[in-house]
Amino acid sequence: MKLRRSPGLRTSFLLILLLGAVLPLGIVGWWLTRTTQTSGEELLRSRLEQSLADMVQTVGSNWVDLRSNILALSENEAVRTALAEGRAIDFLPEVAGGEEFESAWAVVEQAVERVVFYDLDGEPRGSLPQGDRSRRSTTTGYASSILPLRLSVYGRGTSGQIGTMEVRLRTSSLLPSDLVLPGLGGSVLTLFDATGRTPLLPITVELDLLERERFSWAGDTWLSVRDTLYEPPLQLSLSAPLGTLGQPFAQAARRGLFALLAVAAAAFLIATLATRRITRPLEQLADGAETVSRGDLEPSVAEQGPDEIRRVAKAFNSMTVSLRETLRELSQRESLAAMGEFAASLAHEVRNPLTAIRLDLERAQKHVDHGSSAKRFVEHALNEVRRLDASVNDGLRLARSGSLTLAPLDLREPLEAAYRVAEPHFQSRGAELEPLSLPNEPVLTNGDPGALEQLLLNLLLNAAEALKAGEHAAVEIRQETGSVCISIRDEGKGITADAMDRIFEPFYSTTPEGTGLGLPIARRIAQAHGGDLEIESAPSEGTVAQVSLPLAAPKDANQA
Repeated sequence: MKLRRSPGLRTSFLLILLLGAVLPLGIVGWWLTRTTQTSGEELLRSRLEQSLADMVQTVGSNWVDLRSNILALSENEAVRTALAEGRAIDFLPEVAGGEEFESAWAVVEQAVERVVFYDLDGEPRGSLPQGDRSRRSTTTGYASSILPLRLSVYGRGTSGQIGTMEVRLRTSSLLPSDLVLPGLGGSVLTLFDATGRTPLLPITVELDLLERERFSWAGDTWLSVRDTLYEPPLQLSLSAPLGTLGQPFAQAARRGLFALLAVAAAAFLIATLATRRITRPLEQLADGAETVSRGDLEPSVAEQGPDEIRRVAKAFNSMTVSLRETLRELSQRESLAAMGEFAASLAHEVRNPLTAIRLDLERAQKHVDHGSSAKRFVEHALNEVRRLDASVNDGLRLARSGSLTLAPLDLREPLEAAYRVAEPHFQSRGAELEPLSLPNEPVLTNGDPGALEQLLLNLLLNAAEALKAGEHAAVEIRQETGSVCISIRDEGKGITADAMDRIFEPFYSTTPEGTGLGLPIARRIAQAHGGDLEIESAPSEGTVAQVSLPLAAPKDANQA
């Protein structure tokens, strides 16, 4: 089965930078752009609302003044008398009240296009201007810029309503003389009648668009606000394009976004170059290791980069030199003894820089914020260093297993110790290690307690690795003529026939996490005690590891 490769160190560094810096910068840039655009719209809408409120106040104030002057026409004596008697109104100066009416009309003439008086029956009784006395207003206007109004006319005292007055009011008379609104270039002010559908001023924007608070027109985004006056009955709408006011905000947002993108790109480029410089020696070291694994021991790696990497490279070069020397002696030594020399050399050369790297990573782990992505990568690297350190220790045991000091001992003691250490590993996988059943009498053999414990622990850990949740393993000890046999059985996945031919080869493992030294070390320890290790297995049927050791001679037993 092809193993899935994990991301390289350079990729991990770049991912940390991407997730920890570049991506947050991009999010901040997007947020700033959106916030800046929203700020421009809010500022424009605020100015529109304030300007419209000022405009409504001005229109209301102008109407109060105009209304008083217009009502002065209906309070004229000649108008009241004619309406009360149901006859036509005579506006001649020599008629009673005529001069006062002439003066009142002169006051409102510029604001009013026409005034028509009706009696209670709705019959017109007079209108202004009339005949040659009418004159054209100097106020620029349009047919649609007239606001029709109806006002009641009352008699003196308590006589009540005697008629109505229809006034055609020029809307321009309600507006301020200066319609330039500061900060609102290109704005459009529109007056509507009480229904809100009939414009009283010329408009250049489509009528349906003015009913929306936000719309697009003439290639720009517009904002619109509206207010209502009940006296006179008007609706006012003020609209302005966002471009004029929002352009500085948009430009600032674009500049900020470009700056953030430039910083992010520069940071990513610098990080790429820096990580390449740091990881290149590691890549060379990995390439050298792959070359050595293929049997070519001549290449050496450059001793460059950070101090720890240089020390590892130096150790690697020393290792390959030692390996070449060791392999030259293989013709005169047995393969496992030569591999023991290699393992001792490797452990001696690698252990010191490996310890320094582990200590540096542990210090870094204390300073990394909990929950950050960097902490996960540091922990991953620290776990790998610890696993490598365990491999180095295995190599030392392999090198030293050929020169053990044997003494009489009770085999039950190292077996119990290995069982206690291995039991949590079974529990963590959800598997079950059946209770240990030991003979009541001591089982004496000549051996090294630590080495025997390591032998049995390796076999138990292999069994744990082979099991799934709910599966079982058991340990059996039995004495035969002159020897004792310890069997470790598991219900795991078993070992294929091809793998069975290589399970005792150093550094060969059937799992990605294995070092390939467990079984070679166990077998060499067994042989150093005068015994042997045998493995029986079949795929999907489980595995049996059987250790045979000689029992202690009677004289040795008496010494024990």
